[in-house]
Amino acid sequence: MNEPFLARSVFRRAQGLCTLSLLLVACSTSSSGGAATGGNAGGSAGSAGTGGTTGTGGTTDTGGATGTGGTTGTGGTGGSAGGGGTAGRTSTGGTSGAGGRGRGGSGAAGTGGRAGTTGNGGSPTDAGVGGASASCAGGGWAPGKQTINTQWGGVARQYVVYVPKSYKGTSSVPLMMVIHGAHNTPGLAESWSQMDAVSEQNGFVIVYPAALDCWKVGTTVLPGCTTADDDVGFLNNVITEVESHACIDQKRVYVTGISNGSLMSQYMGCHFANTFAAVGGVAGGQSCSAPARPLPIFYVLGTADMTVGWDNGANALAWAKRENCNTTPVTVYSQGSTLCTAYQGCDQGVEVEFCAVTGMPHCWPDNCYLDPNNTMFQAFKASPPMWQFFSQYSLP
Repeated sequence: MNEPFLARSVFRRAQGLCTLSLLLVACSTSSSGGAATGGNAGGSAGSAGTGGTTGTGGTTDTGGATGTGGTTGTGGTGGSAGGGGTAGRTSTGGTSGAGGRGRGGSGAAGTGGRAGTTGNGGSPTDAGVGGASASCAGGGWAPGKQTINTQWGGVARQYVVYVPKSYKGTSSVPLMMVIHGAHNTPGLAESWSQMDAVSEQNGFVIVYPAALDCWKVGTTVLPGCTTADDDVGFLNNVITEVESHACIDQKRVYVTGISNGSLMSQYMGCHFANTFAAVGGVAGGQSCSAPARPLPIFYVLGTADMTVGWDNGANALAWAKRENCNTTPVTVYSQGSTLCTAYQGCDQGVEVEFCAVTGMPHCWPDNCYLDPNNTMFQAFKASPPMWQFFSQYSLP
């Protein structure tokens, strides 16, 4: 276990992000194993669900409780937001949940949402926050890594799924989406982030989606990039597909990425704040004028990043102001070349955390060399503390 993660046991996490309009491409580094962190405590009991009715909106509610039907989804091009609704599973105690949430892009409405599932206790490898781990019937994907071929908007697409060895398919686990940068691949994001090792230690599923070349962030396409017409709808559909094949805690879905993928992760968090419980990013910030709710943010940037520039980190304060945080940051980690500060006291108990890594170029710290000859390796590992920050939050 690396030292940055040990420091996280006494501090809460958050981070800030900023607007970016220039080309973001992730760094080229060699693969190296990153240190993983240990499991977190089990969750508490979930709330009661007594079955949902078929709605007219997008897929999957979160939380467990009585589903009241889905709301209207905003499906992707030529696609629909979700499938037919099914009854929620029952556990003990709790309050009524809302209808299914839409996960589409910009096309037709979905065909129905399903009532939320509820929990009856977290597993030893699953950090329990607010809600609990729901039970599932089993089956579906087995542990391991696989590439999934799918279609969205009439275009062939792919994503890579990593399921940890501890996964049994009978108790719901968190899901983390890790988005690669411009002109990159899911394999590079996997190698640079070293997130698989963190998954093994903490029991969450990872999905690495693939762009056609770059990501279309809303309506924005970076110079020199080729994108699909509806990457937003594709990413929402990926989450829906993963949830249909694995036992996922829908209150604990997280998104992060690097460079152009970091922009995309923050856009998704901003516009689908009722899907993602927390948002992260490395080396690329995306502004958000009005998220549906305050968002926990964890952002990492190197002072020697010549692609986005060091001033890219200044938007942390803007996020803090937007979420009514205390604008005087608190140091939560300081070791070697890395200083992490958090804006606390934000609305609904969220935090914005910003980690500045002195001398680091445009790359993910967990697999990043600091010199042209690849002789000095970055000591700070961002993925373990990023996960610990995420694990504090679930959807309300």
